[in-house]
Amino acid sequence: MKIQSNGSNKYFNFIDTIQGIFSVFGDFGVGKTTFALQAAINSAKIGRKVIYVYTKPNFPSEKILLMSNDSKDILDNILFIQTTNFDELNRIVFNFEFLVLKFLKQHQKNYNLIIIDSITNLYRLELNMEKKEKNYNLNYQLNQILANLTYLNENYGIGIILVNEISRKDVNDQIIEVQSGGKVMEFWVNYNLKIMKTSKLNERKLVFTNIIENKTIEFMSDLKEKGFE
Repeated sequence: MKIQSNGSNKYFNFIDTIQGIFSVFGDFGVGKTTFALQAAINSAKIGRKVIYVYTKPNFPSEKILLMSNDSKDILDNILFIQTTNFDELNRIVFNFEFLVLKFLKQHQKNYNLIIIDSITNLYRLELNMEKKEKNYNLNYQLNQILANLTYLNENYGIGIILVNEISRKDVNDQIIEVQSGGKVMEFWVNYNLKIMKTSKLNERKLVFTNIIENKTIEFMSDLKEKGFE
């Protein structure tokens, strides 16, 4: 999978021919949704087909129109799906293969990219420390979702981008930041990008990690109204 870029967004090309699941995570307001929408719109601009699943109540319609320049040609290449229920998210992902096969049959071409924004938002809302059985079922569902997405990546060549949240845990008496979803996400995710704020208002530090090869790249970017530059 290659996140296409244009103009000054050359850093989007740092992800080239990724095989596996790629996650983008960070604190609230760092630009995770902007990054994901930018990846979707840049792909759609060159005619690639994208599925974008949004799991929060306030659908970012104005941001989408602004970033796409309200272009019908671009937006026609993106299928937007909104859900605010974790069970429904599970069903949506389970039915992706049927959607892909139907699209292939009708158009003789495939979807190129699936984005879920965010993968653990609804999962975290339902977690309850006093209900261990429910938490076990939630972890099972999250495993199933990630397994299905991995299958689509491996068998249909569809890129997978997951937006995720920050979680904090105590390791050797030190609080460290990791992505939400615990060991389930650790097992399935192959690459991740952590976005962090800096001392400058619109500047962001991006840390890309290739988990398979244990390699990390850091770079800086400015977050503007229409995306990262």
